[in-house]
Amino acid sequence: MNASAILDNLHRRGVQLRADGDLIRWQAPTGVMTETDLSALRHSKPEVLAIIREQDADRIEARSSIIEFDVYLSRREAERRARNEQHNGGNAT
Repeated sequence: MNASAILDNLHRRGVQLRADGDLIRWQAPTGVMTETDLSALRHSKPEVLAIIREQDADRIEARSSIIEFDVYLSRREAERRARNEQHNGGNAT
């Protein structure tokens, strides 16, 4: 299974993933993540991290724009807040 397929499968099952340096942080309903899932993430870790980082950057950019407009903050402060929102909680792989 390639990295995109792994991510699609996990997303459909309610698993949220994010990059934290060289770690993959995950959050999922109890019992959803299996050893097979963790093994697949470890096996494709570089590719998975690249995809997650790209998705995170897109989300942060979009959220920054909303915060900047809605709260009347500087772009820099809006980006800081968006990054903080993006990087709360989870487990590491």
